[in-house]
Amino acid sequence: MSSVGKSLLTALLARHFSRSGLRVSPFKAQNMSLNAFATEEGEMAYAQAFQAWAAGRKPSVRMNPLLLKPLGNMTSEIIFLGRSEGILPSGDFRRFKAAYKERVLAVFEEVLAENDLVLIEGAGSLAELNLLENDFVNYEIVKRYGLPFVLIGDIDRGGVFAQIWGTYELVPELKPLSLGFVVNKFRGSEDLFAEGRDLLEQKTGKPCLGLLPFLRQRLFEEDSASLGLPRGRFRSGDDLRLAVVYYPHLSNYLDFDPFRAEDVELILTDDPREISRAHVILLPGSKNTAADLAYLRERGLDRLLGELAREKVIFGLCGGFQMLGRFIRDEGVENRGHFPALGLLPHETTFFPEKIARAGEVSLEWPFFHGLVRGFEIRYGRSFCGGEEVKALFSGRIFGTYLHGIFYDDAFREAFLNYARRCFGLPEKRSPRFAEYLTSQIDEILALPAFSHFCDQVEKHLALF
Repeated sequence: MSSVGKSLLTALLARHFSRSGLRVSPFKAQNMSLNAFATEEGEMAYAQAFQAWAAGRKPSVRMNPLLLKPLGNMTSEIIFLGRSEGILPSGDFRRFKAAYKERVLAVFEEVLAENDLVLIEGAGSLAELNLLENDFVNYEIVKRYGLPFVLIGDIDRGGVFAQIWGTYELVPELKPLSLGFVVNKFRGSEDLFAEGRDLLEQKTGKPCLGLLPFLRQRLFEEDSASLGLPRGRFRSGDDLRLAVVYYPHLSNYLDFDPFRAEDVELILTDDPREISRAHVILLPGSKNTAADLAYLRERGLDRLLGELAREKVIFGLCGGFQMLGRFIRDEGVENRGHFPALGLLPHETTFFPEKIARAGEVSLEWPFFHGLVRGFEIRYGRSFCGGEEVKALFSGRIFGTYLHGIFYDDAFREAFLNYARRCFGLPEKRSPRFAEYLTSQIDEILALPAFSHFCDQVEKHLALF
């Protein structure tokens, strides 16, 4: 089912097999996510970008050829091979799947031909019986190509016997292709589930490839599982405190993932008291800027941000950058209307029907950073100041840009954090390299006996398949 840990386990296997010298590629035929990552080719799901990094590969849209980005009102934007192909109403889902199946599987065959090993992440369940027709993400791709697969269950949510045994029983025609199953997110001593493991092996006739412990570290969250950022209160202490402001349509929250590697405190909140306690206030992207701006006004956060503007460091990304400006005009791309924004930066924003989705860069002359920063842009809005289009602005301690992924630039992130530390009299620090941090975290998990055993078991049974 969803949120059982497929994304992270795929990344761990990608790291394991790539370290043995194989050319490994992740692949997910279709993903549904607002956490997009843009390459030079266009948009793809962040999950497959993360898995590519784990495999030591450069992310490519072919690793996730089809991306659905929920827009609300039961509609989604269709992204195929990185480019937008229109809007999908929920009622057209079956027709949509049939139209894209062969196109997606043709991409899979290309990826397969270019790699030693392709690790495919499924989506949700293998046994959604009412959706099996044209289900190329799970059922069809396994059946057509005779692919070996590992079934993953989440014991933390309960019902693991029904998840694993039930899935095999509902799609018995695919059962011979399964290498075995995994029980993930287990809490406590393994001895407590010894009988359960034996029963599952007996009932399914398949080996248990791993009883994997619940991980406290939140290295990577599946898109549907949570916002992936800690909610709550700041601890007392002298660390630099960063507050990501929550609003209902917030998107691309993984822009702030690199801060996990830093010696800072990071929370997601819409609590005025916690925002006031932060040194740095971060306004994330939004899939509906007008609605989220209205949400800030309902909670009085627009006034609070205005009051804090002179004493805090404020940074807006994409939709957050739009909110920091003077005015927003939208003729119906996201939310029809003309309305004032927060007025903390001098630009005005207009939404246009043509979407911008591309790798991008911006040359900055900011108090703490001078030079070129690269990232990606995913937006309909365009902002103007003094008659010129702008992708980044600052005024005092208030900064904003359209460039997603800017904090993945190690030099920029270090300069920004140390600027904030200087503003509040805190000692400066060196930032770790984020790519090295990610791989070190993955390697730490792989060093745990249960996960090392899991990877070895998958390799063993794959060799026997």
